Amino acid sequence: MHHRDSSERSSRGLKSLGYFGNWDIYAADYFVTDIPAENLTHLVYAFANVNATTGNVFLSDTWADLQYPYSGDNTSAPGNNVYGNIKQLYLLKKKNRTLKTLLSIGGWSYSPNFPPMLASDEYRQNFVDSAIELVADLGFDGIDIDYEYVTGQDQAEQMVDLLRRLRSGLDNLANSIKASSPFLISYCSPAGKTHYSQLDFAGMTPYLDYYNFMAVDYMGPSFSNYSGFLANLYPDATNLRATDFNTNSGILDYIWNHIPPKMILIENPLYGRSFNGTDGMGDKFSNAGTLGSLGQAGILYYKDLPLPGFDATVVNVPRIGGSYSYDAQNRYLVSHDTPEIARVKADYVRLMGLGGTAWYELSMDRNDTLSLISNTVSHLGGTQALEKTLNNLNYPTSTYTNLRSGFPDE
Repeated sequence: MHHRDSSERSSRGLKSLGYFGNWDIYAADYFVTDIPAENLTHLVYAFANVNATTGNVFLSDTWADLQYPYSGDNTSAPGNNVYGNIKQLYLLKKKNRTLKTLLSIGGWSYSPNFPPMLASDEYRQNFVDSAIELVADLGFDGIDIDYEYVTGQDQAEQMVDLLRRLRSGLDNLANSIKASSPFLISYCSPAGKTHYSQLDFAGMTPYLDYYNFMAVDYMGPSFSNYSGFLANLYPDATNLRATDFNTNSGILDYIWNHIPPKMILIENPLYGRSFNGTDGMGDKFSNAGTLGSLGQAGILYYKDLPLPGFDATVVNVPRIGGSYSYDAQNRYLVSHDTPEIARVKADYVRLMGLGGTAWYELSMDRNDTLSLISNTVSHLGGTQALEKTLNNLNYPTSTYTNLRSGFPDE
């Protein structure tokens, strides 16, 4: 079994994990160099894909990942060199020795490629071998699995087998290259009972370092009957139509399933969802409306709120750990978190003895005093309350000349 004393689960301090999308360098104009590393312990790079006909894991955008020239990159230097976001992630680890990076495989769009991979013994091994090769080549500290969602007993067993092989392979890699810390495996796990009841928690937990409990998208204009809260901690007994789901009931079930609370991170949204043509929270609505960040109707990044030209009143409901803003004139409601609710959720992490928080995703937060991440970290005790374990900088088997040598002059 994988209960190692040196592993993350026994380390002191809270985790603060942020997702960075490799697509962020385009429309969002957000780069690895913009990441607030001081407020993070883990940085998850999203998303690698899976080849459904071989099981191999592969990078989804090699230009952004390996080639995009950042300022100061000498792309004509001799050797087989890596640039792009991957180089910058390594440099960020050099500057912040307790920041660990993980490669996330899957996500909503690529999840349909998982079932054929899981169903084949050979493909599962290909998945593991190729994932480990990416860690060794690109300088990651671990792998994040984001398959939405495991369905049925066969897949549940196949996922346990996949994690068992991945754990064994990553431990072997760490030993062979004398890594500073063990390599990590995290699992993005659902908040809804219909989905998490499919998982073999007892089988999975020994191979994982933590679960990212996806406390997001509880209600939204494309899948809910009424306007509602996106990421509330508790149900609202006075307005049940507004809380189809809640975080607390899922967390209690996870703990009931013998998952140590310290192994659970609550993933919070750095975006809101809009309900247009509604008289308020827990009410009928017409649609999502036409507005949205970067042209995504119905999805509004936290940093883009409040919307210009709207007269929205922010409503915090601390007793349920939820918040929203509402413009009565335009009958337009956005469900999103606020600094006050971020602090309420930080208190919940402490109350339940959880491992920390995760954020989806970094480009959507504000970078001022209203930042949800920095409000959470400071409420939990500041950066000194965060976990401090060394990342690994030693990747002697990397195919990339400059990464293998550790970017000596940078």
